[in-house]
Amino acid sequence: MTLTIVTTRQRPDLAPVTGTWRWQAFFGDGDTSLAEMLAFEARCAASRELMPIVQVLLEDDQPIGMVALCLDDLDGRPDLNPWLAGLYVAPGHRGKGHGRRLIDALEALARQAALPRLFLYTASAASLYARSGWTVVETFAKHGEVFSIMEKHL
Repeated sequence: MTLTIVTTRQRPDLAPVTGTWRWQAFFGDGDTSLAEMLAFEARCAASRELMPIVQVLLEDDQPIGMVALCLDDLDGRPDLNPWLAGLYVAPGHRGKGHGRRLIDALEALARQAALPRLFLYTASAASLYARSGWTVVETFAKHGEVFSIMEKHL
């Protein structure tokens, strides 16, 4: 088994997979259509700016997870930037440390870009991020769920 991490800029053929994952995991119940999400992922893959950028974890050249570095991930909070966003590991590959691998890779990318800190928000994975050195700086309620905003100084 060989694990590698690439970006959708390096492998734009992966953008339909990451777009589908992002839509299913985070946007499927909202106002964003799958077609809109796929178009967004294609734009990310074509961009030459630092953000947004999507990293994809491959196992033997097959995509098994993703994470993104982006701006303005939480509506109404432009004071909190940039963001680790869209961490996703395919169901058959969970529980094997892949989420942590993706977090570490994104943090390394942010350090390389001389970003001093990152933010994220989560309703269900605060303990995963805490094990990677992230701290809760605030909480908020949305759609009946409580979310933690977390920060990591790099």
